[in-house]
This record gives sequence, structure tokens and C-alpha cells, in this order.
Amino acid sequence: MPPIMLTNDTISLSLDHEHGCNILSLEIMLDDQWTHVMRHGEAGEASFVMLPWTNRIKDARFTFGGREHQLRSNFPDGTAIHGIARDYPWTILDRSPYSARCSFDSRSVEDANFPYDFGSVMRVEIGEGTVEIELSIQNLGDEPMPCGMGHHPHFYRTLTQGEDELEVRVGVDGRYPCEHQIPQGPLEDDVVSAQLRDGGPIGNPDLDDVFGGFDGRAELLWSRSGVRCVMECCDAQNALVVFTPRVEGLDESREPASALSWVCVEPMTMINDGFNPKEGIESGVRVLNPGESLKTTMRLCFTRTA
Repeated sequence: MPPIMLTNDTISLSLDHEHGCNILSLEIMLDDQWTHVMRHGEAGEASFVMLPWTNRIKDARFTFGGREHQLRSNFPDGTAIHGIARDYPWTILDRSPYSARCSFDSRSVEDANFPYDFGSVMRVEIGEGTVEIELSIQNLGDEPMPCGMGHHPHFYRTLTQGEDELEVRVGVDGRYPCEHQIPQGPLEDDVVSAQLRDGGPIGNPDLDDVFGGFDGRAELLWSRSGVRCVMECCDAQNALVVFTPRVEGLDESREPASALSWVCVEPMTMINDGFNPKEGIESGVRVLNPGESLKTTMRLCFTRTA
């Protein structure tokens, strides 16, 4: 089936319910033409959901309820990454020209890479310069279940003006010291956290870092193109990954290495490897009893600055 298209005078969004309910593309009307604000096409999807966990689980293994669970690794570093819901078809529950609601049931997946049964519903609705996403997860099993969820959007560094310098401002308390993207100790306020709070050009810092104390607001500014995006997230999404990858495979003598054309600002309810708790680290993992749910909202608001 073709992707679901949601379009009004200001927003055009393509939702691929057959493959993880991922957002394939997101465009805004800018100077009488549609302009992509997120990665799309052969480069990959614009944004995908992460559940029932976010980012990495070290060695694809965790212990809960007195039992050790071994997942299948799906990344070269041996971790289990980004959950499972992004890999399977979702079911359309209802839709209109401006909204769509889809569901996923892990019980419909043979040999699902998670030892607990869960369901999820995602609603996407566009408005005047806005995109709102509601995402929920429910324990469909008969025993408590650990979980987390989040979004993984890829924002372009430039829009209509090639000399754009994407500026990013996010409210975070600090950054977790990590080894291979796995937090090792308590949250620390540092220079990088302060720079993100102050805002300014994101530059080429080669981040793939986990931040805590996210206040639910991120601002992205393409000043030369005259576009601002404000991301507003609910209180449950109080962790954040900022990912500013560089081109792989460059000679190490080339400094600085070229940055890819996009960056990620990923709101989450749990930190990387949260299923493996460490002393002094607030994981954000929720434990849902049978029938219980967790719901999040994320809203993107696009406005002109000139």
C-alpha cells in the first residue's frame, strides 16, 4: 500500500504505515514552494519511532524480574538498537486528510525481539505550520514490563540557503559520561550542555551523546532561510540524544571531517541502556503493570523569522 499523505497549505507529511509507521518526508511551504526540513528519499526516513526501548541495550542483554533476557543484536557494536516497532507493519485505525492513527501489536509478530507483549498507537495530525504526534505503549501481557519510547527525527542543516548554519537550542541539565554511547556515571553539567542551553550554530562536534534533565523544548533555527522550528515534548520525555554524525571513512588527517547534511534531536522517556540500571543514574525506564499504558506527545511548530 502507498504511504499515507497528510497535506494542507503549510505542511506535507508522508507516513509509511507498512514499515514501522515511520515518517518518510516532512515538507513545509516556503516562498511558494515545498521545502524538505528533514532527511528523505534514498538518504533514509525523516523520523522513526523507538519502542519498547530507545537507542542501545548493551550486548543486547538485560535483566528484569529476576530473569536475564538475551535479545538479538541488530547493530555492528553488538547492541540491540532503537526497539522493534520501526521494523514491522502498523494497522491504520482511522485517517483524514490531516490526521492518521495507526496501531502495532507485538503479538502479531513471529519471534518478536522482546520478551513481553505490548501494543502501541500513534496519532499524527498536521495543522497550520504544525505537526503533532501522540505515541502510546500498553502492556498486553500478564506480568510487569519495562519500557521506554521516543522519536528519532533527522533535521537538515540547510534549507533554501546553502550557507545556512543550523542553530540548535535545547534545555538540558547535563550530559552522561558514556563509553560507546552507554552511560557510565551520573549526569554532569559541562561545556557541551551549556552550549546547547545557550544555543547557536550546531557546527560539527561529532556528538552521539545522551543528555538528561531535558525541559521538553528544543528550538531549531535556519536563520538565513528565515525558518524556526520549536519542538515541544511532554514531561515524560525528559531525556535527549543529540546526534551530529560526520562522514564515515575519511582519512583521519582531514580535520575537521565533513559533517553529514542532517542532525538528530531525539526526545526520549529513557536513556540509552536504561534496562541495565547503574548506581547514581536515573534511567527513566517505566514499569507497566498488565493493562497499563504510557503516552507521550511531541509537537513541531514551524514559523517564519523574516
